[in-house]
Amino acid sequence: MGERLLSAPLIEALCEFRFSPSSPWDWTFPGRLYDQIGEEFHERSQVDGVGVQIQLGPGKPPTPQIIKGPDRVQMKRLDGSAMVQIGPHLLAVNFLRNYPNWETFRTSVLSIFEKYIKLCGEYSMQRIGLRYINQITLPEDKFELETLISLSPPLRGVLDKPLAGFYQRYEILFDSPKGILIHQTGIQRVDQRNVLMVDLDFGSMELEGVCDQLAVENWLNEAHDRIYESFVGSLNPNLYERLKRGI
Repeated sequence: MGERLLSAPLIEALCEFRFSPSSPWDWTFPGRLYDQIGEEFHERSQVDGVGVQIQLGPGKPPTPQIIKGPDRVQMKRLDGSAMVQIGPHLLAVNFLRNYPNWETFRTSVLSIFEKYIKLCGEYSMQRIGLRYINQITLPEDKFELETLISLSPPLRGVLDKPLAGFYQRYEILFDSPKGILIHQTGIQRVDQRNVLMVDLDFGSMELEGVCDQLAVENWLNEAHDRIYESFVGSLNPNLYERLKRGI
C-alpha cells in the first residue's frame, strides 16, 4: 500500500463484490468465468456451505440435521499467490502472497469484474469491500504497545499489567467514499512467533452512482487511499520507518 516497504507486512489483499438477490445468477456462471480466466487461475475447487437445522419431534429431544450445499467456487493460481471466488451474488479476488502493488491488484480486480458483469448482464450491487490484512513480526522480548501502534488501550490502576495478548476493533465512518472502515489490531501467535495483526476492511453499501466499471475504479482508488492512510496512522512512526527500511 502506498510507499514501498522493504519489510512488507501484507499477507492478503481482498476485494469483494456482493450483488442484490434480484441480480441474475445461476450455477453456469462459475464455469463460464473459468473458461475466460482458467489459463491464469487454473486450479478449481468447490467450497460447500454448511447449515444446521433443528428438527423437533413429538416427545423427542431436538435432533440436529446437517444440510450441505455449494457455497462458492474457488479458482486459484498454481503457485497459490491469488484466487478468484464466485458464488450466488458474490465475486471476490484475493491476492495471498507476493503482493506486487496496488496498480497490478486493481487491474486484476477490474478485469475479472468486467468479465463477471458481462455474464450476468443487468446487475445491482449491495456492497463493495476492500480489505488488507497485515502481520508484523515482533521481538520475543518484552515490548510496549505504544511503541507499536497509535491506538493502544489505556490500562490504568490494577489493570496496568504486562499483556499476554490483546485485540481491539473499531468501526469508523468515512464520507469519501461513503462507508465504514472496520479497523482491527491485535497480537497473535503465528509459527511460534508473536505478530502484530493490522486488519483494515473498508466497505460501502450506499452505492448510488457506482454502476459501471469507471465508477467502480474510482471507488477502489478512494477506498485504497483511506486504507493506506489508516495503516500509516495506526502504527508508531518509528515502527513504520523500520518497515520502510527493512530493519
